[in-house]
Amino acid sequence: MAKSLFQKKRPEDRPPTAYELIEPEIVHLKKGYSIRYGDKRKSKRPLWLVVLAFGGLCWLYLMDPICHAWYKGDAAKDYLYLHNYGTGPLMGQLTATGILTPDEIDTLNQRQGSFQDYYPSPGAANEEAQTIIDYMKSVRDLHAGKYAKLDPIGRMRYLLFIRTGLLLPTAWNFLDPSV
Repeated sequence: MAKSLFQKKRPEDRPPTAYELIEPEIVHLKKGYSIRYGDKRKSKRPLWLVVLAFGGLCWLYLMDPICHAWYKGDAAKDYLYLHNYGTGPLMGQLTATGILTPDEIDTLNQRQGSFQDYYPSPGAANEEAQTIIDYMKSVRDLHAGKYAKLDPIGRMRYLLFIRTGLLLPTAWNFLDPSV
């Protein structure tokens, strides 16, 4: 049998054939590396950076509904504890934030049981209530465009979304826990 065209040695006096001219391209396509850079493989790092950046942008856009659902569950426990065992103005401020609707507050007021296991002390419940109040205040500041009052992440979200005209979702009912 005759040898393959790619393995034949051509005589020095004749010009290269088309197959001989494209042989490096065929090797390149079969092996997956670039002829320009040799055997050095392409780095996958830029692809991962793009995926990481896209994931970060998605997180910054969807942060409020997820955090709102998280804090709403904490607000229900905190309200039950403060309503039954705590004193102070934080319970009124917690209800004024709007994280719990008036119907949910009425439902929580009618609940019976021991809610003392939720927090070790009224001070811990007050700290949690202050965290929820601060979160809701930062969300209102972000949507109102109060750039100077925002934290660094809030400022980045303002520049990326609010300033460009993209409306950020605040809460999604299907994520919020039922009271």
